[in-house]
Amino acid sequence: MLNSRLLRQFIAVAEELHYGRAAARVGIAQSPLSQAIQKLEAHVGTPLFLRNKRTVSLTPAGKIFLEEAYQWLKYERVAIERTQHARNGETGQLSLGFIGSAGYGFMPELINHFRRQYPHVRLRVVEMTTKDQLEQLKGRGLDLGLLRTPLPQEAALIETRLYKRDRLMVALPRTHALAGQSSIALKQLAGESFVAFSREKVPAAHAQLISACNAAGFYPDIEQECSQVGGVICLVAAGLSVALVPSNLASLMHPKVQYLPLADRSRFLNQEISVAWRKGDDNPALASFLKVARAQAG
Repeated sequence: MLNSRLLRQFIAVAEELHYGRAAARVGIAQSPLSQAIQKLEAHVGTPLFLRNKRTVSLTPAGKIFLEEAYQWLKYERVAIERTQHARNGETGQLSLGFIGSAGYGFMPELINHFRRQYPHVRLRVVEMTTKDQLEQLKGRGLDLGLLRTPLPQEAALIETRLYKRDRLMVALPRTHALAGQSSIALKQLAGESFVAFSREKVPAAHAQLISACNAAGFYPDIEQECSQVGGVICLVAAGLSVALVPSNLASLMHPKVQYLPLADRSRFLNQEISVAWRKGDDNPALASFLKVARAQAG
């Protein structure tokens, strides 16, 4: 049976071409070393050394076996190193879900920091709603989520950690009468047609719009719904509706959309973006990602 110890003994003899020096190098007596090489030759089925009283040399087969022995030990070293890197969260793979609005600033920033610190962890990144992320986390289709919190009670098996706080702003068509102001009060949008995030796919954001408008003294007239932020902005650009969107979307420039801050102090305009993962998940790469997220949170 081949093993690393026997291969190192063979390599010592092949490099020293002297059993006495090779025995001293590997730390055993000369006789056991000679017996080990004989057993190796019997296992391989061909002589590896030519011996006489004065010299030791490699046979042609021995030279080939020496090349393979070097490769064997190299692969062993690589396997050990990769295993240790995986244990330390330096390699491996992660699947990350993110809500569309986090894709403008929050998510790219976090991933850039992570990739710089852990370049050998493979990331699969998928945009999906908070609801879909929770389903994928529970079903092990995702390792991590970047989503809105607080979560519904049924997400009891999910851990979260706050990553960033945000605040809603209004998105208006540039042709809107209020588009030229520096800021507006939410009650100025009473009677407007709203595009909301889907009640089915993004229930928390849908409910937030209603709560914020109610706090401002009116119920929003929701005529359009979209599950992704890109669709919301497109409908605003088309002049069909106004919308409440996270402030970090200000970087999502559109020539037909004007973003304005809201003067209201309502708590319903505040948002939390958190990192989420399964309770008890012991993936070392996950621990590395959470370490980076903790450092970048704020």
